Amino acid sequence: MADKTNIEERIQKAVDLKTSLESKLEKVKGSPREEEFQIQVDKLNDLIAHLKAELEK
Repeated sequence: MADKTNIEERIQKAVDLKTSLESKLEKVKGSPREEEFQIQVDKLNDLIAHLKAELEK
């Protein structure tokens, strides 16, 4: 298992990227690219949840 600091850094990077993608998602609402961005946001949500679970172990 990775150390706690490493996991916290990875969570923070994922949250930052998610925030950026959500901003871009708002700009592409209603366009063909909306689904692409939503999939990426969903994957980041899954990653963040996984990392938080690892942190609690």
